[in-house]
Amino acid sequence: MEWSAPGYTEIKQLGTGASGRVALAVHDETGVKVAIKYLSEELRRDPSALARFQSEARLLTTLRDPNIATMWEYIQDPGGAAIVMELVNGVSLRALMREHGATEPEAALVVLKGSLLGLARAHGVGLVHRDYKPENVLVRDDGVSKLVDFGIAVSQGTIAHPEGTPPYMAPELWERQPASPATDVYAATAVFFECLTGHRPYRSTEPSVLGYQHMHAPVPFHDAPEPLRGLVRRGLAKDPAQRPPTAQAFVAELEAVAAAAYGEDWEERGRRRLAALVALLALLLPMPQTPAPEVTTSLARTVFRGVRSNVTRVAMGSAVAAVVVAAAVVVVLANRQTPPTEPIGAAAAVPPSLSTTEPAAVLPTTPEPESTPSETPEETPEASPQNSPEAIVPEERPTRSLAPPPAVTKPVKTPPTTRKPVKKSTPTPVRSKTPTPTPTPTPTPTTPTPTPTTPTPTTQTPTVDPPPPVTSVLGVTVNGITVGEGTVATATIAVRTDGTAPVFATANWSAPGTGGHTERVRLAGARFYTRTLTWSMGERPCGKTVTLALTTSPAAAGGARTASVSVPACPTSVTGLRVSLGLPAAPGRTATARIRVTASGTAEIPVEARFAVNGDTVGTRTASLSGRTSYSRALTHTFRSRPCGATLSVVVRAGGRTATARASVPCPPQVRQVSIVEAGTSRGGLSATVRVTTSNTQPVRLNVSFSVGGEGGGTRSITLSGDTSYTETVSLPVKLPCGTKWSVTASTVPAAAGGSDSSSGSTAACPPKDPPSDPPKDPPTDQPKDPEPDETPSPESPGTIE
Repeated sequence: MEWSAPGYTEIKQLGTGASGRVALAVHDETGVKVAIKYLSEELRRDPSALARFQSEARLLTTLRDPNIATMWEYIQDPGGAAIVMELVNGVSLRALMREHGATEPEAALVVLKGSLLGLARAHGVGLVHRDYKPENVLVRDDGVSKLVDFGIAVSQGTIAHPEGTPPYMAPELWERQPASPATDVYAATAVFFECLTGHRPYRSTEPSVLGYQHMHAPVPFHDAPEPLRGLVRRGLAKDPAQRPPTAQAFVAELEAVAAAAYGEDWEERGRRRLAALVALLALLLPMPQTPAPEVTTSLARTVFRGVRSNVTRVAMGSAVAAVVVAAAVVVVLANRQTPPTEPIGAAAAVPPSLSTTEPAAVLPTTPEPESTPSETPEETPEASPQNSPEAIVPEERPTRSLAPPPAVTKPVKTPPTTRKPVKKSTPTPVRSKTPTPTPTPTPTPTTPTPTPTTPTPTTQTPTVDPPPPVTSVLGVTVNGITVGEGTVATATIAVRTDGTAPVFATANWSAPGTGGHTERVRLAGARFYTRTLTWSMGERPCGKTVTLALTTSPAAAGGARTASVSVPACPTSVTGLRVSLGLPAAPGRTATARIRVTASGTAEIPVEARFAVNGDTVGTRTASLSGRTSYSRALTHTFRSRPCGATLSVVVRAGGRTATARASVPCPPQVRQVSIVEAGTSRGGLSATVRVTTSNTQPVRLNVSFSVGGEGGGTRSITLSGDTSYTETVSLPVKLPCGTKWSVTASTVPAAAGGSDSSSGSTAACPPKDPPSDPPKDPPTDQPKDPEPDETPSPESPGTIE
């Protein structure tokens, strides 16, 4: 026979798998039904598998949340190991979708919100679930979902061998990257997508192909309803940095989108839809649905368990109808069992027993010889959800009928089967001893017997049922408001009624500087309800008071209830700084730096902006920001003249952060035209007459360049200002031989719209030289030749006679 947990009697098996089995059982002492998760014998002999099972139990002791199935007890002895869990009277989301296919959008949103809130609790203690899938979400018969199976959960940032269910594994797990809260957000969105469409985002049966699709295939958000595509696209982003950073942040986005698309009552409609779908699978429920009888709610007391039957038992006792106060951490080692290397922390508490007629009494327990002195009532004061920070809110559905309270000694008279009111006055000793009515109400003597006022057959009078009594609200409580590290306020409310007819609870949230938030919840089908309400404020209310006022319809006997919490002032640091720089079109002269600052608190933040042109500082502006956590400011600087063609920059410093922006300053052409009117030679060289037309009176530099014989002859520069039209004559002294080519080029700074202008020419050509003529030939005579004209006769020598 298979080993079973000591102190529990199994009723039936709920499921089996490779890792073990889950059974429905009853606690022998109290009759409370629980679910027990057994580790298979094969894995129990594997030290690593047993250590993982113990680790799961250890983790569950830290995760106490309405959206996570609560662990009551961990039991280990030489025969086996088991985790005793809260019995969730519901079916898995997988079974629900397998039977009905896609759910309505409101129902899918309710499942996603509940799962995200449960994941947020895990993320708050540094854990990542890693195996979120439809099989690990249980939907109760009232539409509330619970998250289970933290068997492969790891600490945030852990890099481990890829584990999980492939259709829901985030890309970073396929790439062996660290697990983060965004990993669970991805898996939850994949399941959300499946609820909306009836199929998974990626559907390959080949693991390698499926991994590639998760890492690279486009997100199929178009398959989802149009209002919800943004949630799908964000949650299934390939890059974890592009997803909502935490499950709590995703809840805020979800609520805003759901309210805008489906109205403020979307959650109540979604919960009713889920309850209706679960009702169609009633045969799969662990417990059949039965009418909810009246029972009282008792308080549990904390005790230390001793060694019994060689059992290592770590308990966190509670049950469907009990409020638990965790007050002790106990590990009891088996006499013949080697204890785990690390003790499993848990609060040991007695599971709830039968209801008593004495209010606020501790639960009776079966005396045990091993009990320690800490079990005495003096050492276990009463606790309530209102004054204990460790209190677990009772379940939202009515508890099952238990045995009659032992303190009630006088039986209650049962009305006749004809349902005719009893005329005899009935004393009420039982009602004086218990604050709640007995399961079978006894008509009070003040109720008159209905008598017909019109002639009707007397035989019909006894068979007419009296009108159903109006349900009254007996009490309302608000169990402490909390505001985590983000911007979401959370509170748990409890409502007690004397009937099962519908009542309404209206929660009015408020905080200074906000528009507040109102939520209306419909409650029906039970006599005791708890709901977890949240409000996403958009901005953390640092240093402010958040208040929740709860009213009911019909009004509660004690009136409305109000609770508030003061949010401490946030330490201020700049978490984000961005800046952009702009300049209007010409002739604008004012530069504007637009600054966006986000901060962790509301204290004062000094801001400085330095404007520069081509790297040279030309002005400084400062500002002081306070009172918010996000700001948008504009700082300006006006120039005397537009810095045309320059590079404008601004450097912004805020809270130790620096941001820079740059912009080029375009300008229309300042010089419209430059032209050479006349150019040529003069007695002294070259000269040119130049005309310049500008669009304003700003200074313009005119450059006239001369070239003589193909070589640079020189440049003349003139600064022009004060007018929009100029004519200037520029000369270059230079010797110009005949036949010399020359050119003149005129340009401006800044350049003219049409560019520069040029003119060229040459000096006159040189006259040609005459060629030498031949002398005439002398006639043939005997006479001597006449001397050449240019010859000079030599003088005669003195004293010489011919």
